[in-house]
Amino acid sequence: MNRRTLVFGLLAISYVKPGNAAGWTLISKEEFERDSAAPHSRGPFAPTAQSGAPLIEIEQPDETKPIKVPVTIRLRFLPQTGAAIDPTSFRATYGWLAIDITQRIIEHAQVNAAGLSASGADIPPGHHKVTLQIADNVHRVGIRTFEFTVV
Repeated sequence: MNRRTLVFGLLAISYVKPGNAAGWTLISKEEFERDSAAPHSRGPFAPTAQSGAPLIEIEQPDETKPIKVPVTIRLRFLPQTGAAIDPTSFRATYGWLAIDITQRIIEHAQVNAAGLSASGADIPPGHHKVTLQIADNVHRVGIRTFEFTVV
């Protein structure tokens, strides 16, 4: 490789926006706008956790504070006594329209029986609602909905 090619290559790399190389879209702007325009009612069925179901703790993002992109998602799965978490049962939906975002998260996350960790998620500014589900080996499903604001 000659010096000129190397210099042009380095210049091209310097124009890449930081964070985008490893970033990924969790929620598109179009999905956010469509969900924001939807009527905000739970409808006739609102899922609830079963008795004895696993618990889902949100370690990140902090629901109490506005957050900035890229977003890191860290969850802890807590089984009840005598049960074990089934990591393959993890599900996630977005907003009032319940858009399935499970695969997007799993493609960029480390998921195991202890929890889930994903970083670099791009989410448009605004208020967001995500519903999470995890089941245990006796098929009890834990559900957790959380809301956060991206600035």
